[in-house]
Amino acid sequence: MAEIAKITVIAAKAMRVLTQCDRRAAVLPAAQILTGEIGAWYNNLPVEARSSELSRTPWDGPKACLGYAHLGHLGAIILIFRKTISVYKPRTGGRRLAVPSAERSQLAVILNDGILAAQQSSQILRFFLGEHAGVRHCWAVM
Repeated sequence: MAEIAKITVIAAKAMRVLTQCDRRAAVLPAAQILTGEIGAWYNNLPVEARSSELSRTPWDGPKACLGYAHLGHLGAIILIFRKTISVYKPRTGGRRLAVPSAERSQLAVILNDGILAAQQSSQILRFFLGEHAGVRHCWAVM
């Protein structure tokens, strides 16, 4: 439960900070700091509590709780992804993002992390629906 509280505080901070960022110049530095905090939270988890280990054993009570913690952590990454992509989207009908070359590698990391977070969230939700019938009556908000 302590890990859920910690990641909830980080996700709330991400929401607060990113809401205040309305320019490209502010988003990337904020996204990097927040991504670092999320990464530190994840790296401080015991190995058996990491999302990569969740699929190896049955989904019992404590593991289900970890699943919710990871939905929070992945949701924070998706939030960073969404805010970042929203400030880089083309202002006209073009399909390509207008990204200065100096920012491309940083942006690529954030975008790749966001896509991976969405995929992992989907896997966790699939496990919940498959192994916990009670989840079908609950909402997971990300």
